[in-house]
Amino acid sequence: MGKARSSLHLLRTAWIAHGLNDMYWFILPVLLPIIKQEFSLSYVRAGLLVTSFTAVTAIGSLVSGYLGDHFGRRIILSGGFVFVSLALVFCALSSGYWQLFFGVALMGAGVSTFHPSMIALLMDIFSSRRGAVLGTFTLWGWVGTAAALVVISYLTGRGLSWRQIYLVMALPGLVFFPLFHQGLRHFSEKHPSPEKEEVEAVYSGGGNFSTLAIFFAANMAITLTFFGVINFLPTFMVDVKALSVETASYFLVIVIGGGMIGSLVSGRLSDLFAPLLVMLAAAVGVIPIIFLLTLSGKLVSLAILLVLFGVCHAGIYPPQNAYLADFTSIYTRGKIYGSIHCLTILVGATAPGIVGLMADKIGLSSALKLSILPLGLAVLLLFYLKRR
Repeated sequence: MGKARSSLHLLRTAWIAHGLNDMYWFILPVLLPIIKQEFSLSYVRAGLLVTSFTAVTAIGSLVSGYLGDHFGRRIILSGGFVFVSLALVFCALSSGYWQLFFGVALMGAGVSTFHPSMIALLMDIFSSRRGAVLGTFTLWGWVGTAAALVVISYLTGRGLSWRQIYLVMALPGLVFFPLFHQGLRHFSEKHPSPEKEEVEAVYSGGGNFSTLAIFFAANMAITLTFFGVINFLPTFMVDVKALSVETASYFLVIVIGGGMIGSLVSGRLSDLFAPLLVMLAAAVGVIPIIFLLTLSGKLVSLAILLVLFGVCHAGIYPPQNAYLADFTSIYTRGKIYGSIHCLTILVGATAPGIVGLMADKIGLSSALKLSILPLGLAVLLLFYLKRR
């Protein structure tokens, strides 16, 4: 198989893998009410299950990105799917809370192997049209999210228990593993150790580090806003806009639809313009959208605003990863992607708590308005980097 053909095959495999990996994120949150009831859990113990998955995924992303840089990415990427599948089986067979807690943590470890190494590998292979590659790659993550919601809802409606659903969701990873492992065969070698001069060129001076630190700070500020808002959107629609729970869930699907559009558009724009400029446009564009969401009362207006919110939300990630690919060395790319993925998850996990705390004090609508402030800081930081 020629290099161009094998690269295209890898790209298609990466799309499917991304969709499958992102499906795993939603299995526990969707089934948590049933699990809570079976084990008679308090809200705290139920929440700790999600925390276990999230924390291990965050730390695992940092570790797996580093390992991929130094030992090759093939076994880490393909092995992650087997690991998740076995963890799902372990969860399904668990007889007590702490067994399930451990199984969920194992799921997080398996899920963490994908994003840092896969994005780094794609950026190593595709030196041109990176925006289009990342845009389509991100799109398939949204597809996986939508598929998870549909599949789990369907299986639940058919009367399957949460244990049976976990077993069903373990099957795709086991089937996909040999295909993914085979698809990575031409890209399995680890990077050769760099010469001392190359390492010094990458780390010389403090300019690169300070730029990276500012960029990471901007990304974390963006994460605070987006994750804080999106996690409270269904509650906002029910409590403030007086919509039914069913209608509110449909609005979340609308956000996912906007995310699919935003992924493709921002990816292609990142090939035409500077990635930082595309990120700035998405960050600036969502500020009035969030503000208008708190004011609008018509369903059509809310739907349009949520599509635009999804567009801007997903529009951040392709240019973000394209910028990092242009800025970083192949010897450290996995570690850098692992670091930003780790921080995004950890900050994203705290964002709903911050918005909830503000909502208890000043009301949910006002809290969502105030959540724009970190985004404003991010815009200033990105603008500084653009002018630098």
